[in-house]
Amino acid sequence: MNQMMNEEQLDQLENFLLAHMEEGCMPLDVAHGFLSAILSGPHMIMPGQWLPRVLGEADFASDDEAQNIMALIMSLYNTTLAELENQEYAPMILSMEEGHEDNPLPLPYGWCEGYIMGWNMQGESSLEDMAGDEAVALHLGPVAAFLMYEEDQLLNPPDEAEHRETVDQLANSAMAIYEWWKPRRDVPVGNA
Repeated sequence: MNQMMNEEQLDQLENFLLAHMEEGCMPLDVAHGFLSAILSGPHMIMPGQWLPRVLGEADFASDDEAQNIMALIMSLYNTTLAELENQEYAPMILSMEEGHEDNPLPLPYGWCEGYIMGWNMQGESSLEDMAGDEAVALHLGPVAAFLMYEEDQLLNPPDEAEHRETVDQLANSAMAIYEWWKPRRDVPVGNA
């Protein structure tokens, strides 16, 4: 398995994605949620299918930059897989310090949006299969909860304590969903 990503590599990838958002690149938190679902579902989705969703129409300054960014994205993919497989996963979630200096407010919306986009690539039947099994359907609840917020609630949640508790459930939910699909996969998940 490839080496785990370090902070410097994550920063480099995050900066590239942010600089190219107008060209359709996913921000890093969205890409992480997206890849987490891609890796968790029943079908092996090849990089050729999901890479264009992450990178949009990004223009690379050179072949070297293109190779470097592709390597960083594949490293994120493999790191995410290792974390899910080892049950040491944590979603990449932005936070807001303003007004919450002592305890920044987690903003999980990008990760949740990416996660659902990844499941949509797995096919509608995947979500239906999970919805039909109460044990795993409960794990989709925290993700769905954040996608139901009104725009004015994003930075001012209706119940901040409940908001934080639900954010804390996202990691366990992602790992439980990954494990639920393991015996139901078309092919075993592996490095891309």
